[in-house]
Amino acid sequence: MKPTIKDVAEKAGVSKSTVSQFLNKRYSYMSEATRKKIEAAIKELNYYPNQIAKSLKQKDTRLIAFVCSTLSSRFSLELVRAIEGFFQTEKYSIVVTSTEDDPNRERELIESFVARQVDGLLVFPTAENESLYQELQDRKIPLVFIDRVLPELTVPSVLLDNEQATATATQLLIDNGHRDIAIITFPLGDRITTRFERLNGYKKTLAKNKISEHSEFMVTCQQSEVGEKLDELFSRTHKPTAVLATNDMILEAVLIWSKDKKISIPDTFSLLGIDDVSFARLHTPEITTLAQPVDAIGTKASELLLKQIQENVSDEKKVYRYSTQLIERESVKRIQQ
Repeated sequence: MKPTIKDVAEKAGVSKSTVSQFLNKRYSYMSEATRKKIEAAIKELNYYPNQIAKSLKQKDTRLIAFVCSTLSSRFSLELVRAIEGFFQTEKYSIVVTSTEDDPNRERELIESFVARQVDGLLVFPTAENESLYQELQDRKIPLVFIDRVLPELTVPSVLLDNEQATATATQLLIDNGHRDIAIITFPLGDRITTRFERLNGYKKTLAKNKISEHSEFMVTCQQSEVGEKLDELFSRTHKPTAVLATNDMILEAVLIWSKDKKISIPDTFSLLGIDDVSFARLHTPEITTLAQPVDAIGTKASELLLKQIQENVSDEKKVYRYSTQLIERESVKRIQQ
């Protein structure tokens, strides 16, 4: 049977409260002789304190919950690395999970973590759970949003400047002679920030350059449907000369489709992706991408959360947006109009 604090107290000939003071390093409450007796008893019994019970009693679990939308994305995995690296130096552990943008699962996970008394939450939120997050704010539970904004709330949010990202990508394609530019994004959902903002950046850049929108070129679908949508897109008489993939998962699906169809990039169409994933450099030709500053986003979100935990105050600034870095490679072809 695992030894208990009671066993240690009996072995050392002291009270349980004295052992508790020792375990909490409150040595001023005891003599040097008492300390040595407790140390000897702990060593002899091979006793380890129940850190979970201790943390719950003190309401300081040293746990951070990171609730993202998916773990299939390199962006999410790189965020985990940045967040874990930050909190590791602060002696916190990270619990990571994903919702696949299911609001019911999201609510269940959040409520579960709150019940377990995690010290703070980093979340990719959905608008359907706005009331839940308002309740957490009212209860002063440390909370920071990543990758998304819920405008009705004052929760600090850290994310990419999404309109700037697709504006940069679209303008690069236009500067290379492209006017028939397709964009592929995940379903817009209920105010999922990255999706509608990236579509808006694309639309605004077309308008700025006096290029007409074509609804058939604005594709919204799940990753598993990308191939089917590309089949439809390139079976049309009016085909795009360029495709903008709005995240790494969509870019991967486009590259798989083009390989299966033996389609040459950029001869058949130019391709540009958001998220500078490693396979973009491994592909032939290498794919032009926009790199997100994932480390900066993850670190800033972590800093904001830690400030709430330690000072019980939220940052005055509500939204932090970061710019992308354009990495030009070989997948964008200059064409003549």
